[in-house]
Amino acid sequence: MAAKVDKLVSDYLKRLNGELRGLPRARRRELVDEISEHIAEARAGLESENEAAIRTLLDRLGDPEEIAAEARERFGLAPRKVGWKEVGALIMLPIGGVILPVLGWFIGIVLLWVSDAWSTRDKLVGTLLFPGGLLLPLALGVMAEESSGCGTIVNPQLSPQPIGSNCPPADGTGAWEVALVVMLVLVPLVTTVYLARRMRRASSATA
Repeated sequence: MAAKVDKLVSDYLKRLNGELRGLPRARRRELVDEISEHIAEARAGLESENEAAIRTLLDRLGDPEEIAAEARERFGLAPRKVGWKEVGALIMLPIGGVILPVLGWFIGIVLLWVSDAWSTRDKLVGTLLFPGGLLLPLALGVMAEESSGCGTIVNPQLSPQPIGSNCPPADGTGAWEVALVVMLVLVPLVTTVYLARRMRRASSATA
């Protein structure tokens, strides 16, 4: 149990440190140390240190993103601006692989990671969900269309009438195949919406 609650605190402080990017290193260290000491004092006053109690304690402290936003406002840092890198990332991540096969998606990833508008967690979400964007479902759709094509076999020497067909028996599309395609389409789109909302939230929080 002790190892589990320690990990909860450690993960919280790591998130906070990541959200504080852009602050001077000394300020960032000072704030993280301050929150860490506050957590240690609160833990010492707990009657029973368990996972639920630690989660409640951390919830009372606030979300690391909100703490970071307050810190930027306190130190008078300029708000994050939405520029061509952010717009380019939001465009190229879902459809870049379609515009420039494979390469376009990687361009979107580069733009995502060099931007300051997203946290490391946001960047990991944008990278891992879903690699290639809409390229994969599009490619699967094209492959399915080609594999389902069939024609009529004729004997040009004997008769122009068809004597057979090379069409395989139609088995139909299974529900799981439809679900897979829907998921492959929706995940990149939902991820893009998530990144756009996070970018807007981070920008307005520091405005």
